[in-house]
Amino acid sequence: MCCPITHDFMQDPVIAEDGHTYDRAAIVEWFSQHDTSPMTNQVLATKVLIPNILMRRLIQSHLAREQLMV
Repeated sequence: MCCPITHDFMQDPVIAEDGHTYDRAAIVEWFSQHDTSPMTNQVLATKVLIPNILMRRLIQSHLAREQLMV
């Protein structure tokens, strides 16, 4: 549930061409300076990002459960 770039909970999880999920803001910033995957260092053919709806729901559910425990 944490972005592999920032190591923080993702606010807007997206899937990049490399198949990994990142927080949108972090991967957009990465792409502004790189044409590679931050995980594999392989050159990516596209910078198209796909929303990871399942991950977003998992994160929201996890955070809601944590709030109930407080």
